[in-house]
Amino acid sequence: MTDMKSNILPESEIYDEFGEIKPGWQPVLDDRLWTCSDPNSEHHLEYIIASLLKEYLLSDDDGTAAAFARRFDDLYDTVYEPKYNGYGGKKKGWTGYLVAFYDTVCETAVQIRYDDPKQDKLVELLVELGKLPPRAVKIFQSKFEWVDTEVWSHHLLLPEQLWVLDPGELYRDSFGDFTTPENLLSLERESADYVNFHAFNARCMAAGLDARSKGRFSAEGHRISVGLDPGYPNYEAPWISCQVLVAAQYIVLAGHVIAAECVRKQLPPDRYCWKGWENGNGPSVWKHWATKLGEIADTLRRGEDPGFRVLEGNRGTLKDMVIKARDKMVALEPELVAQSDSDPVTEAKTETQAQLAGEAEGY
Repeated sequence: MTDMKSNILPESEIYDEFGEIKPGWQPVLDDRLWTCSDPNSEHHLEYIIASLLKEYLLSDDDGTAAAFARRFDDLYDTVYEPKYNGYGGKKKGWTGYLVAFYDTVCETAVQIRYDDPKQDKLVELLVELGKLPPRAVKIFQSKFEWVDTEVWSHHLLLPEQLWVLDPGELYRDSFGDFTTPENLLSLERESADYVNFHAFNARCMAAGLDARSKGRFSAEGHRISVGLDPGYPNYEAPWISCQVLVAAQYIVLAGHVIAAECVRKQLPPDRYCWKGWENGNGPSVWKHWATKLGEIADTLRRGEDPGFRVLEGNRGTLKDMVIKARDKMVALEPELVAQSDSDPVTEAKTETQAQLAGEAEGY
């Protein structure tokens, strides 16, 4: 294994003046390399995983993802005995290893800029892990129960770790007065985290890494609607550009999966957490999203006020992403989008809002 200590960032580039880890994927990994390097530490596994992950992200050889997938699979046998012997025991099972692995991967991924190919590279690693021969194991989950499952054939703990890191809603009142530099910096950082997280989540969805998750599509459908104002009771219109950017990038990155699973077929009952898909309403939702994206794209093309705050320097990126999303919706469901284009926008919006509002109770 390459010694990552030799190219670690200086502490001043890892931590800010308050001792917090600075934004960026390298500070996240280098923090583990600084703090977990003691071989006798109970956190030394995090050092080993961070070293491997950093080596992988800095490599550019063909076949790298498959090679590193094998190394992460082999790593388990070198650090843990394959049998769990109780809480606090020296032998630990797959649960401990996987928690450390997914925690490191996800915390790194959400600090990678949404359009950086390194996000794709992390997804490629997870895909290659899924191609390895599966191992039958017991996983200890948060409900204090053992679950018989397989390691790598599906990523059981990945959705849980993403749920932990989900930045949640962006509330306007949380940032105070936007005239102060401190509040603006906080807004920019939280907006960046919001966009980066959902870009990685969309890439995982597109790759099918969440295929066995019971809550698949629920949070994502909700997040797209937050960005495109679906007319749900008590939903506010988007107030900042990153909400719209997230909605658009879900379509750009994972629209083919959403169209196939949520628009073209009826979802099973356990996927009803977001009520917008219920009772075959997917086509109406899709048409409404296409209409909203078209409205936003036209407004941005004309250089007019879109009705929400656009962060400095983000207008061009936002316009490009919205247009790409609209184009992808047309390519995936041309007849549905054509129907939304043929109707007056206000009538289409009113009809869809009425349908969605009827499903909103109990969300």
